[in-house]
Amino acid sequence: MAVFLLTASAAIVSITSETVYASGKTSTKIPASQVPMAVKVSFKSMYSTATKVQWETSTVYYGGTTYSAGFYLGTVKWEATYYADGTFIAAAPK
Repeated sequence: MAVFLLTASAAIVSITSETVYASGKTSTKIPASQVPMAVKVSFKSMYSTATKVQWETSTVYYGGTTYSAGFYLGTVKWEATYYADGTFIAAAPK
């Protein structure tokens, strides 16, 4: 059982590493003025109490652009990601 878990863990790490490498994702911090209005509206509707919001843009492997907001909800730092049209992708505490 332990050997299986170690093998499975190693496989997950390998897949994750390859995915990150293969994605070719590059991120750049940007001012809020460069974030599409649809993204800001979607973010504000979901996280109206967010503070210390900082934005970055990323180009993903298929040539698309995503926008991520790093922000605080209370004392917990979060990150939420959106497509340029304001479609929510994901969020998680950092």
